[in-house]
Amino acid sequence: MSEVPICIDVSHHQGTIDWEEVRAAGVLGMIHKATEGTSFVDDMRAENCAAAKKAGIAISTYFWLKPGNAAAQADFYLETIQPVKGERVVIDFEEDGCDLDDLYEAIGAIKQYDDSLQITVYSGHLLKELLTGRDDYLADNTDLWLAQYTSSEDNISWSEATYPQWMLWQYSESGTIPGIDDAYVDLDKFNGGVAHFLRWMHPKGHAPDPKPPQPPEPDQDVAVVDVAVTAPDDVKVKVSINGVMLRKPRWRQIRRGPDVAT
Repeated sequence: MSEVPICIDVSHHQGTIDWEEVRAAGVLGMIHKATEGTSFVDDMRAENCAAAKKAGIAISTYFWLKPGNAAAQADFYLETIQPVKGERVVIDFEEDGCDLDDLYEAIGAIKQYDDSLQITVYSGHLLKELLTGRDDYLADNTDLWLAQYTSSEDNISWSEATYPQWMLWQYSESGTIPGIDDAYVDLDKFNGGVAHFLRWMHPKGHAPDPKPPQPPEPDQDVAVVDVAVTAPDDVKVKVSINGVMLRKPRWRQIRRGPDVAT
């Protein structure tokens, strides 16, 4: 898959992000890491969510679940993000050592906090290995964000007895998106159309009509200037046009988590 995805997920590892450029590229949704365990808070979450929302991107958040004390971890996440009624919240269920009891406990804590919240479970091989048949509790209270890195939808697999279909599929951890220069980006595909995706991302009953980014007006009478610059590899080049600095990809890293010691 080489097209710009409908949704991305990020954390502080992506550095400073130009959300207007991300939205202009075609991204409609973003899910940001919020917390991990009972003490780690992603210090870029509030800033990125506010800027993405201002740019017209639908937002949600997730917390990385660690083994044990799952209810306290869920409470810490909820106290950090202060979700509104009907908001979508995500449990990142992938760390070795986590079991289904941890997941049940985290879900239960979220439902006790506010039963209107929409709960999604993010997982890949861990959930598939733990689920041997249909799990009614998960089926009734959550939907699935599948993590499996492959270029073809035909190659993915998940716990279909519990989740007849996945809702979001993270198909790459090494994507590139205009406006994000400091790291690779997780890319996600939604199992449905744009209107359905926006309803899924927004709090219940609050999804707006999709508004595609407006292309710039063509400059009919403006001459085109071609500029070529050659510089040694060890020389940093900065280019500006009419006082506007052009962005240039710098270095890339792949990092998802965890961010704190076990």
